[in-house]
Amino acid sequence: MTPPATTLTDSITRQLDQLSSHLSQAGPQQAAQILQQVLDAENGILGRLTALVGTGTYVTEHHAQSGVFPAEMWLALGRTANTLHDLALDLDEHQEVFEEIASRRSLTTSSPAATQATALVARGRHR
Repeated sequence: MTPPATTLTDSITRQLDQLSSHLSQAGPQQAAQILQQVLDAENGILGRLTALVGTGTYVTEHHAQSGVFPAEMWLALGRTANTLHDLALDLDEHQEVFEEIASRRSLTTSSPAATQATALVARGRHR
């Protein structure tokens, strides 16, 4: 018999795969709706994943202190939780843009100039 946590993890993994497939085929408005929900720093998938990894940090700390888990595992999870938290905060700055795109009545434009592609600008966060 499969443990309940394993069944739950498998189910969540399958659902994330389905959501990824759906996102890859979504139009702009639907993609914005999906991303807005996924990337929500508190209630979205990213926020919940960050909390899960944070919980894993506390669990592994306890087990590392008792000598069951290696301390490196605890430290790696702690770094991961911090990184996810920082990424979630960076992405949270764009929630209003996702909301605006998702709520547009129509994404058609009246002028050809408005439909021309613009250069993508990647901004990195320097640490």
